[in-house]
This record gives sequence, C-alpha cells and structure tokens, in this order.
Amino acid sequence: MRRSVAAAIAAATASISILAGSQAGAATRSSSACTHHPIEGGPQVCIRVEGVGTHVDKAVAIWTNPPAGVNERTAHLFLSGHEVHYPQKATRHGSTLSAEWGWFEHSGALCVEFDGIRNRRACEDVYESDHS
Repeated sequence: MRRSVAAAIAAATASISILAGSQAGAATRSSSACTHHPIEGGPQVCIRVEGVGTHVDKAVAIWTNPPAGVNERTAHLFLSGHEVHYPQKATRHGSTLSAEWGWFEHSGALCVEFDGIRNRRACEDVYESDHS
C-alpha cells in the first residue's frame, strides 16, 4: 500500500512537472505537501504549488489514491482559510485525480480539499522568495 501511494505521488508530480515545462531562476518555486495518516490510512490529498515568491503560476490538487470507480470529484482551493476562486472538477489521470488553478498572487497558507473526503486538507505556505 505504501509503495503504491508513493508511486502515485511520484507519477503525479512527474507528469505535472513535465506539463509545466522548465522554469529558470533560483527563486522559482515548485513545492508540494500531502496529508499523512499512517495509522488510519484512507484518502491521501496533496497540493503542488509552482511560481515565484507570492506569484503562483499554478496550484494543483491531487488525490493520490481514489477508489477505482471514482473518475471525477470537485476540488476546492483555500487561501489563508477562505475558499477562493471557483471549485474545479478533478479528473482521473492514471491512478490519481487532479485539478488545477492558474495564475494568482497570494501570501500565506494555500490549501486544497476534495468533496466527500473528510479531514483531509493539504496545505503549503506561499511567501516572498527572500523569506527566511
């Protein structure tokens, strides 16, 4: 089970990186975070953020281990605890579901969650490049 989840995260991250293309500059961010519930298991939700400083080029919600029969689900984006933008339809890409939001500016916690999954909100902090 752990290997299949790890493989799903690696595949989702690799495919997103390929689609994004290469970006130059040391300040360019490409980061991700996932929910971790090793004892109870269940759904694993991840967020991937690409951009520079507080400029977010792309935020991606990834459900790494949806049941085989689930081919789409609504994903939500939260900035500092408040839902923003429009919910996006996450669709199946191999063994994962994913949805993305494009360009925006934000500083603080950036989080994603999926309809029908309780207590699984993945978050990543977004801040200026010179943040220490």
